[in-house]
Amino acid sequence: MTRFQRPTTTTILACCTATTILLLQGWPMNTVSAFVTSAKIPTSSTSAAARNNRRLRPIATRHNSSNGPDTDDDTDESSSSSSGTFNPLRLGEDEETTTSSSTGTINPLRLAVLKLGLTELRYTSPLNYEKRPGSYTCAGCGCDLFTSAGKYDSGSGWPSFWKTSNDVREESGGVLMKREFDGRVECSCSTCGGHLGHVFPDGPKRKEVPEGELLSVPETDLQTSSPDNQYSRLPRYCINGASLKFTEDD
Repeated sequence: MTRFQRPTTTTILACCTATTILLLQGWPMNTVSAFVTSAKIPTSSTSAAARNNRRLRPIATRHNSSNGPDTDDDTDESSSSSSGTFNPLRLGEDEETTTSSSTGTINPLRLAVLKLGLTELRYTSPLNYEKRPGSYTCAGCGCDLFTSAGKYDSGSGWPSFWKTSNDVREESGGVLMKREFDGRVECSCSTCGGHLGHVFPDGPKRKEVPEGELLSVPETDLQTSSPDNQYSRLPRYCINGASLKFTEDD
C-alpha cells in the first residue's frame, strides 16, 4: 500500500502561482467552464449587450382596492397611458437621464453605493439617526432628493422617507424609480443616475403623518395609498445613507 506523501510548501506555492498565471490569461477558465456546464460561455461584450438590451418592466401606479395588490397587468398600463395619468415608474424607461462623468465624491463607500449598487450595512449610517430639520441631497451631484419633513423612523436600519422633495420631471431633478428583475423598485438620482436604494409600499399610515405634508407630496412619487382611506400606507423610501448628504436648515 502506497503511503500518501504530503506536498511541501514549495510545491503548493508553485501550483498556486501557475494557476494564477493561467487564470489571468483567461482561456483556461473559459475552457473548464464550458466543459463543466456543456454550454457556451458568453463573453463580456455579449453580457454587456444583453444587460443594455434588457428592458425593465414598469409597474402601474395603483391604489389599495379589492382586486388585491398584484393587479398591475397590461390592461392597467394601457388604460393609464390612454387616460393621460402619469406613471412615475415609466419615466425611467421613456426619458433619458443625464449621467455626469464625475460623481463629486472620492469616498469609496459612496462610490460603491452610487456606482455599483452596493447596500450598506443596516444601522451603520449616521443619517439613520438624524433628527434635525434640513435637506438630503445626492452625494454624487448635489441634487435635492428628500427633506426632513418626509423622514421617519421605520426601524429598518436605513434612512427612510415617505415622500420625496421634488417632482422628478422638473429641471432640478429628483428620485427616479424603475422596476428591477427581482420585482423590487429601485430608486436612483435622475440627475447623475446614482443608485440610492429601493422603495416599498409599507410606509407609515396616512393618519400618522401631518395632513399638511400630504398636500405637498409630488405627483411623481409612488402612489401606494388611497386618499379616502386614512389607514392605507404611504411608500417607504429605504435609502442608503452613503448616497446622501445632509444640510441642516438655517
